[in-house]
Amino acid sequence: MAINVMQVNLRNRIAGYYVFTTGILIAGIFLLLYYVIAQTMYAHLDEDLTTESTEVFKSIVVLSNQFVFANPYEWKEGEHKQVEVNPTFIQVVDTAGNFVRKSENLFSATLSGRKDLHSKVFYSTTLSNSSIRQLQMPIVSTENKILGYLLIAVPLSEVEILLHNLQILLVIVYPITLFLLFILSRFIAGKSISPVNKVISTAEHITKENLEERIELPQHKDELYRLTATINQLLDRLQDTVVREQQFTSDASHELRTPLTSIKGTLEVLIRKPRTAKQYAAKIAVVITEVNRLSHMVEQLLTLARYENHQIQKSFTRIHLPSLIQNVLNRMENEIEVSQMKIRFKNFASETVEADEYMTGVMIENIVANALKYSKQGSNLTFSTSKTTTEILCSISDKGLGISEEQLPYIFDRFYRTDESRTSSIPGTGLGLAIVKKFSDVQSLPITVESEIGIGTTFTIHFPKL
Repeated sequence: MAINVMQVNLRNRIAGYYVFTTGILIAGIFLLLYYVIAQTMYAHLDEDLTTESTEVFKSIVVLSNQFVFANPYEWKEGEHKQVEVNPTFIQVVDTAGNFVRKSENLFSATLSGRKDLHSKVFYSTTLSNSSIRQLQMPIVSTENKILGYLLIAVPLSEVEILLHNLQILLVIVYPITLFLLFILSRFIAGKSISPVNKVISTAEHITKENLEERIELPQHKDELYRLTATINQLLDRLQDTVVREQQFTSDASHELRTPLTSIKGTLEVLIRKPRTAKQYAAKIAVVITEVNRLSHMVEQLLTLARYENHQIQKSFTRIHLPSLIQNVLNRMENEIEVSQMKIRFKNFASETVEADEYMTGVMIENIVANALKYSKQGSNLTFSTSKTTTEILCSISDKGLGISEEQLPYIFDRFYRTDESRTSSIPGTGLGLAIVKKFSDVQSLPITVESEIGIGTTFTIHFPKL
């Protein structure tokens, strides 16, 4: 039955990949080992044949056009007579291939040579259906003419037996080695991925209801440690997102319910009985105010949603700071006139900064709008600038109600409004400063706040120095 690779667990796959690659390497080593041993044995035989040919050539005297055997005793040595143990076969043939002389151990057999050879050559062949290693050398006259060939051979039976045994050994050892490698690598892989199983087991029990649980970090700071730490960081982000979304849903439903309740109540009052035109106009004005509040809230929520989905792209340009602030003040002229706010510029230098003009304008506009809501009628709103070695600081100070030290960390949270008991009559959505903080984060422009109850609040935007 075929095995689906995807269903094989990680431990077996690691072991399988390791055995596969190691098996190829071992097979290569075994083949190289066999080749080296075989070549070494043949080289040893060839060396013996060369030594023997030197001895035989001493018994051959070459004349101008013929050769004679000067030492017949060389052909009668024991190794040239025997055939049982390590025999050496010698034969001399003429250029036509007809043997001239041969050792006694050849009996009626002859060594088969190759014609038209001009140099010494070693090769394997057969003699009476037995494998032999043979040397063939030309016998050359003083005139550099080939007069015949000397053939010397030794049996290959011992070499073949040794190589055959080596083949059997390698064939048996190879699968046993692979099997042992698989068992060992599977054990090592199991020990190596045991922390992964622990991570999986813990992660499987983490749900939306217990997002606060975390996976225990491994002891060694290796790749598994980084994986676990990354998963824990992911869980931190997920938990933070879930908490923020839950808080946002709760706050948004609360904030939207207030104007909708007001609109519903106003309309219910209108339909109870006929009203005068003046009364209808007054109630409709209330409804319009609440609708405008709803529209403004939805617009700000969409702005924040676009930020969360990374749909807002920053476009940095060089901005003349006084001109940008003046444009914001011109847009808010009516609101400033109604509140009778007095705009002051104190220690304000004409600076150029690099930022996104739209986002920076929205930030300043929302800070000014916040000051208009929480400042006394006719109070001052002061703009000032200062420099450090690396930054240009733009500060906006009001003379409003102020913010307590305990509330300062939360003023940039969505729908957060300070001291509800005293400010519930002040219109607002609690989203303006949240947008300020988001735009400051997008542009990497830090914003700091200093405030004191009854004195006022100062927002400072930190621009990098050009």
